[in-house]
Amino acid sequence: MKSKKKKTILGIVIAIVVLLASCIGITLLSMKAQLDKIDKTPVDVSQVADGVYEGEYEATLVKVKVQVTVANGEITDINLLKHDNGKGKPAEAMLDEMKKNSTAEVDAVSGATVSSEVIKAAVRDALRKGL
Repeated sequence: MKSKKKKTILGIVIAIVVLLASCIGITLLSMKAQLDKIDKTPVDVSQVADGVYEGEYEATLVKVKVQVTVANGEITDINLLKHDNGKGKPAEAMLDEMKKNSTAEVDAVSGATVSSEVIKAAVRDALRKGL
């Protein structure tokens, strides 16, 4: 009797592990597909009219909305209005680098790649509104 009960419990545990692995795999594939859709064409900030622009982007578990201020062909400020993320909060450090270099084209933060790419996409979206 105990052996049958152990086999049943083992079967249930294996089924749960397989189900969880499948869900994680589907989520990762969905995020990759959404990241592959990002228009990564750099925006020449010197061509962006002075002003304040909002941009946003979303990829499965990460949603970002930013407000970008441009003056004299340079990014002078970036305000993060929304950043819903998993563990991507460290990616927010990119904003200082973007302001310093006046571009969205900075290195992604290791361990926060999805948030990094979504933040860059939101900044590009804002900048394109000023072209």
